[in-house]
Amino acid sequence: MKTILKRSLLAAAFAAAPVGSAFAADQLTMQMNWTADSAHLGFAVAQQQGLYEDRDLDVDLVEGRGSSVAAQLVATGQAELGYADAGAALNVASKGAPIKIIATIWKSGQFGIQYLADSGISEPKDLVGKKLAVSPGSAMLPLIPVFLKANEIDESDVEIVTASESAFIGLLTSGQVDAVSQTPENIVVPLAAQGVEAGNMYFYNYGVPIASLSLVAREDKIAERPEVYQRFVEATAEGWKQAMADPEAAVDALMKTFPETEHSRDDLLKAAEYSFASVCPGGSGDVIAVTSDETWTKMYDVMTTAMELPSDKPVTDYYTQEVAPETDVTCP
Repeated sequence: MKTILKRSLLAAAFAAAPVGSAFAADQLTMQMNWTADSAHLGFAVAQQQGLYEDRDLDVDLVEGRGSSVAAQLVATGQAELGYADAGAALNVASKGAPIKIIATIWKSGQFGIQYLADSGISEPKDLVGKKLAVSPGSAMLPLIPVFLKANEIDESDVEIVTASESAFIGLLTSGQVDAVSQTPENIVVPLAAQGVEAGNMYFYNYGVPIASLSLVAREDKIAERPEVYQRFVEATAEGWKQAMADPEAAVDALMKTFPETEHSRDDLLKAAEYSFASVCPGGSGDVIAVTSDETWTKMYDVMTTAMELPSDKPVTDYYTQEVAPETDVTCP
C-alpha cells in the first residue's frame, strides 16, 4: 500500500510540473585557461550542439587569465571546473590545494621542435650539429635535455642558442638557427601564412610524455557529485570528437560562443589541426580525455626530474579516473 501511495504521489508531481522543468539542470562554471582559441573548440561544439544540455547540464564557459589562475579559482571554490595546463595544476596541488585532474583534454602538450621544411630535419637525430633556439625561462628549456637524452643525443652535439620567442621566426627564415623550441601554433601556422612550409616534432612523440590542458576540480566536489562531472567529461569528449569530424563547423561554434575572439576564422582552422593532434596523440581510436595510469607514471617522472615538481606525493594524489566516461569516446 505504501509503495502504491509513493508511486501515486510521484506521478502527481510529474503531472504538476511544467514541461521541461521536471528536473533542474546541474550548473557548472568552467574557468578557462585563457581567451578562446583552438584549444576550446570541443567545449564550444558541446555548448552549441546541445551536448551539455542533453546531459542535464547548464554550463558557463568563462575566459581566463592563465592556467595557474584557473586552478586556484577551482581550489578556492570560485569555479566548479578549471581548464589548465597539467604542469601548472599539479604545481598548485603540490602546495596543498585540494584539487585533482579529472580528464586530460590535450593528452600531449604542443611543446616541441619546429624547423623549415627544407632544413633537412625530420627526426631528432637530424638535430646533431645544428643550432636550436630556446627562450630563456620558457617551459621548453628544462625539457630539451630530457628530449635529447631520450633520443640518445649528447647535449654537446646540439648548439643551444638563447633568444626571445618573438625573434624565432626571423631567426629561422634568415638561417641564423636551424630549429626552434616552441609550439606549432606559434611557429608553423604564422610561417604558413607567409607561404613558408615548416615541420614539427612533438616532445610527446619522442620520449617526453607530458599532458597539457586538463580539467581540474576540487576533491570534495568530485566526491559530492561524481555523476555530474562524469556527464561533463563525456559531453566534452563527444564535443571534441564532433569538432574533429567537422573542423569548419567547430570553428563556427567557437565564434558563436565567443563572438569577441580576436582570432580570424582562417587562423582558427589552421590551428585546429594542432589542437586535434594534442587531443588524439595516439591517432584514430585513441580514447579522448583519458590518460592511462602507466603514462601518468612516466609523465610524473619527467615533471619531478625536469620541471621541479616535488616528488613527496604519489602521482595518484594528483589525478583520478573515477569520472571518466563509462563508454570510451574515441578519436575518429
